[in-house]
Amino acid sequence: MFKSYHCLSVIFLLFISFFACKKTGSPMDAITNRDWKTEWKDYEKLMEKDPSFNNFQTGILKISHMLVDTHFTKDHKEILTKGIELCKKNKNTNYALLFKKEFAKAYPNDKNTEDYLMDYTASLDEDKNELEVKLLYDGILKRWPDNIKAKENAIRIKRNVSEFDFFLNETGKRMFGSPEVFIIDSARVEQYISLCEHYVLAYPKEEKAASLLMMGAQTAKTGKRPEKAVELFDWVWRYYPGFSDVSLALFLKGFTYETDLDQKEFAIDAYKTFLKQYPKDPKVKEVQFLLENIHKTDAELLKQVEN
Repeated sequence: MFKSYHCLSVIFLLFISFFACKKTGSPMDAITNRDWKTEWKDYEKLMEKDPSFNNFQTGILKISHMLVDTHFTKDHKEILTKGIELCKKNKNTNYALLFKKEFAKAYPNDKNTEDYLMDYTASLDEDKNELEVKLLYDGILKRWPDNIKAKENAIRIKRNVSEFDFFLNETGKRMFGSPEVFIIDSARVEQYISLCEHYVLAYPKEEKAASLLMMGAQTAKTGKRPEKAVELFDWVWRYYPGFSDVSLALFLKGFTYETDLDQKEFAIDAYKTFLKQYPKDPKVKEVQFLLENIHKTDAELLKQVEN
């Protein structure tokens, strides 16, 4: 189950990232003129006539688009819930988990997050992610101490959450070979990213949460996982606006689109959003330069420097 969920997650992240960059401006004041409720009613009528898998996927894409259009507005939670309900009605657990995970990221203390986070945790492969699962159950208990299933599972899994720092450090030391020989150890890169991500899902209010996401994102970028890097940079930017490096997260999101994914149109929108949101940031000149030269070839840039 975890493998199929992972593949769907990549597709979902690519789609969300596409629309996140296409929607310029601050996520805190993003407002759409679209009447999403009318649009959704029309879609539900379509599903009543033809509840095919293709139409179901159309609904998943609609929800994903709407989430970006209405991000951090009063409709965001309702749209996420529509996505979860759509998946439940069509008995699609994997897509539902994606929306539930996003819900838990956006609303860590909501009454529904307890169940959604439990569902997501239960979907993980304990053989591969034993420490992460332990962290999640422990984090659930810290927020909802009366959760009997979380308590039972936390006791059952013979790991200690205090192991996190040790394993993170040990994994980090071995991800990229030695100072003399740079080699990407893909398995350790995946493990490092997973530890960072699931720690924050478990303890979203911890002081080091945003820093861990940045570390995971940087690791993903260096470890040739640019889609994951974009997701984690975006997580910091959207949900940790008070973080000291929040502007850097947005910049690196755009830079990853440009340099690693060669999706320049998305990078342009991210850079423009950066300039609008952080006009006094030290990186403004660098971002302006990148915007002005984003479509130039290396030869053209070299000629420009020489002149």
